[in-house]
Amino acid sequence: MTQKLSLPGSEILERPRFAAGATEDLLLGARRLRQAFAQSQTRFAGRDVPLIRAGESDPTVILIRSGFAFRSCLLADGRRAILDILVAGDVCGIDHVVLVRPIEDITAAGRIGYQALSATAMRELMADPAIALHALALLAEARWRGDRLAASIGRLDAHARICVLLLDLHDRLRRRGLIAQPIYSLPLTQEQLADHLGLTLVHVNRTLRRLREERIVLLDRQVVIIQDLERLRAAAQGLPQPAELPEAALAAERARSADGRN
Repeated sequence: MTQKLSLPGSEILERPRFAAGATEDLLLGARRLRQAFAQSQTRFAGRDVPLIRAGESDPTVILIRSGFAFRSCLLADGRRAILDILVAGDVCGIDHVVLVRPIEDITAAGRIGYQALSATAMRELMADPAIALHALALLAEARWRGDRLAASIGRLDAHARICVLLLDLHDRLRRRGLIAQPIYSLPLTQEQLADHLGLTLVHVNRTLRRLREERIVLLDRQVVIIQDLERLRAAAQGLPQPAELPEAALAAERARSADGRN
């Protein structure tokens, strides 16, 4: 299977860029924050293990080192809404710097590695303007993902919603240099996909079967194989564009350079 990996020019131009004057500080802040996380022990958790529970005392800020996790809330009738899917390189829980207690659960979707900083330690680190700016950019990145999900649920059908989700995960992993081909592991059940996209389990199953029959994307045994990236990308046209932090752009550039040498 041959697949063009470079992003279409229009998609690159539309993606929001961080201000040029802030780029150096954003890169510096990212480097310093990761150095702070590196001082803490790497922890591991298995599928469905809660990393942070809503309402617990002394919440932490987490850097996902490997694997997938998700943020979720439990509704009054017992149903769960998955608010965001987290991949390696994501920092979550920055809002714990100012909250008395977390208002959402953060759970491992599969086996993950992660590092944690206390909210107190994160507040102290944010005395560094570069780290504070980077933290603000991370919040903006999460906000853009939320906007994109809200627009998707509000205006797209099941077919397009699933296309957008699988595309966005591909692009995030690709920009961070975590994949080099349009294939990636996705340790989420169909029920969890439904909880994230506001669909029923039957709807998700039927839509994935249709995508397979159309030879757009195949999800088999928690492995996503994108067969037609351009058709997948077409489903996302017009939605709010995701953010691209400077270090992600640099990782993507390194990946494209490596592809050119191979």
